[in-house]
Amino acid sequence: MQITMGRPSVLITGYPKFSNFDNNVSEKILSIIREIDFSDIDIFTELLSVDEEGSELVAKKIDLGDNFDTIIHLGFSSKSKKLRFEKYAYNEYNMSHSDNSGRCVSSGAIIQSQITRHRTNVNEIVINEVFQDDPRVEWSINPGRFVCNETYFKTLNMVKKQNNKTKVLFVHLPPENIINIGEQTEIIERLIRCITKLYVEVVGALIFDGNDRILSCRRPKGKSWPSWWEFPGGKVESGETPFQALSRELKEELSLNVSPSKIIAEQFFDYEDKYVKLMVLNCGIIKEEQIELVEHDKMRWLYKHELFEVNWLPADLPIIEEWFVEGIPSPHQY
Repeated sequence: MQITMGRPSVLITGYPKFSNFDNNVSEKILSIIREIDFSDIDIFTELLSVDEEGSELVAKKIDLGDNFDTIIHLGFSSKSKKLRFEKYAYNEYNMSHSDNSGRCVSSGAIIQSQITRHRTNVNEIVINEVFQDDPRVEWSINPGRFVCNETYFKTLNMVKKQNNKTKVLFVHLPPENIINIGEQTEIIERLIRCITKLYVEVVGALIFDGNDRILSCRRPKGKSWPSWWEFPGGKVESGETPFQALSRELKEELSLNVSPSKIIAEQFFDYEDKYVKLMVLNCGIIKEEQIELVEHDKMRWLYKHELFEVNWLPADLPIIEEWFVEGIPSPHQY
């Protein structure tokens, strides 16, 4: 396995035909995925056998040291009308027909003395945002109890057993006559790109001056997006709540000791290199003399009718546009 440093690595799996089906759409999509140039993502593919050996192959790879950023299992479901993103894998057999080895386990646990189910560890926020307007996909809570579920459970169980950061998702694919191969492949390609893209949560401060004006700050030269205006704030670090993160950021950026009271607005934005979830928190009324610009080169107080007189960051702009129409929230909105 050849992984390029600094690039996300993704393993995509599928299955050959099983039972009385003439083919398996997951195998077809797997062959197409192999020919797509993802340029900045290392793609690996594996056709899993529809039996016990196939169900544990990926878990064994992880156990032996293979390391992927993301694993997406693809499987065929003849009853599906959409591509189903499976939220859960269950520690349970309930096969209604035999796999390709002739095995048919009607009951019992897949792995003894383990949790009854695992939930996917992909970022559901990003997937929901990216696919919210696509009627061809849906979340499912029932992956069946055949080899698909068995594979999914064994993979997630190994990832969690090793405290591995690999993201794992199973996708059930509908028949070709419901959604054609081209459309299904496009959806899977988009899924791969959205799961592997960086996701960042940031916080911004809604600060008032007592005259119904709000504070905007300009990013200095030397930083990304220089000369663009923003709500003061920054990235939520691991283990922080949005409130803790903003309190820390305001101390660092404006020398303020503030306890934010409430999340006033949220915005998801797709930058070229990352997804950003911006949360704007109400910080109430602050006197200008309390503020010391540490990381910005300029600040400005804005009335509602002045909101568009500065060049807002793309993630901030939708919130500003809404406030320009509907009004700025009250500083007393706790």
